Amino acid sequence: MSRWCRWRLAWMVAFLTSVPGRVQAEEIPGQAFGAVRPLGMGGAFTAVANDESSVWTNPAGIGRSRKARTRGVLSLSKLPNLIIGANGNTREFYQAFSGAQDKSIASVLSSAGTITGKPLWARGALFPVSLFDFGRQSPVAFGLYSNTVVSALIESGSTNVASVNAVSDVGAVVTLGWNNPSNRLNAAIQFRPVSRYAYENRIPSANLVDKKAMNEYLRKDSNRADGLGVDVGFMYTVADFWFPTIGVSALNLPTGCKADYLNPYSQTRQNVCGNKFQGTFGNADALSVLDPTDVRVGLSITPRITHSANLRLALDAHNLPVGSAAQSYGLQSVPFSALVHAGVEFFVGNPLMLPEYSIRFGVNQGFITSGFSFSFGALEVDFATYGVDVSSSAKALEDRRYLASLSLGF
Repeated sequence: MSRWCRWRLAWMVAFLTSVPGRVQAEEIPGQAFGAVRPLGMGGAFTAVANDESSVWTNPAGIGRSRKARTRGVLSLSKLPNLIIGANGNTREFYQAFSGAQDKSIASVLSSAGTITGKPLWARGALFPVSLFDFGRQSPVAFGLYSNTVVSALIESGSTNVASVNAVSDVGAVVTLGWNNPSNRLNAAIQFRPVSRYAYENRIPSANLVDKKAMNEYLRKDSNRADGLGVDVGFMYTVADFWFPTIGVSALNLPTGCKADYLNPYSQTRQNVCGNKFQGTFGNADALSVLDPTDVRVGLSITPRITHSANLRLALDAHNLPVGSAAQSYGLQSVPFSALVHAGVEFFVGNPLMLPEYSIRFGVNQGFITSGFSFSFGALEVDFATYGVDVSSSAKALEDRRYLASLSLGF
């Protein structure tokens, strides 16, 4: 397993050919697996969750992929659920490295100096999953996933040093839910065993163009660890009129704490609790050694425009602070713009069923998000674009990202 993960990380790093130089203050650890549909709504999905995205946002939503009176065992199944993504700087980086006259970082920078100071980000994932029922009031989800994220930055003030930030997860998801007979009240608990192979370190930028050197860094200084993510969720729909719904979820319940965890927002070391990984660490200070607890609350309503056309409005708060710096369940000092998420989804059809076509807009960290979904028979396509603040100063710096997923739905 570790050799295969190392090869995959080495291939992605070699393809990107450069990677980030310092901890980005607004990149929140523990949220690497972002589902496409929620991201198009600005991440405001805690009180919307009604498909396989529930696994990553609010596990209680696994029971809402079908009507309460629907009979049958299988509610939803998606294969292979392929997700690919990149940010807006990918093309510039590719052109810079492909257009370099020789295999040296100096040649790369001279051919396209505009890539310095701009982050690079790419992601590839698979998430085959099935949602089914053990009786009308006992929904269950089971899935397998593989998720690799590589980001990059060559800093304009220090082009001789770069750092690699690459995380590859392989794991499974088992979700056990409960709903009342009307399906207005839902609750669930979820278990996510995961093996993580990660590299987060600084290296001489000259070695970025040396595949053999990069593979050696990945072999010697990587973290190889296992963890168990535990999540819980709750949803309640107050009444039929506009379906006002409240949702609460707690992701990465504390399985351990790290006393000297570097909070990327306060830039101070704190005792932070969450899903703590155990294994062999080449860099014990890497953010990926712990996925901090993430407490979320959300509210949604679904007003009808016409008999069949609907709007779904959602407002969320993520990463709510619990505890103190001395004993923090999750991260303290997260800025307001990263706490609040809002979104809207326009769709045609029954609000209690998954729509075949929908478009979405939202706000994430103060940046506009958008997306759409459509189905051609069993073929399902989702797309989202969203902004992330990757500045390490008070002034925001948007990193525009694009995600697409392709699956066969049954």
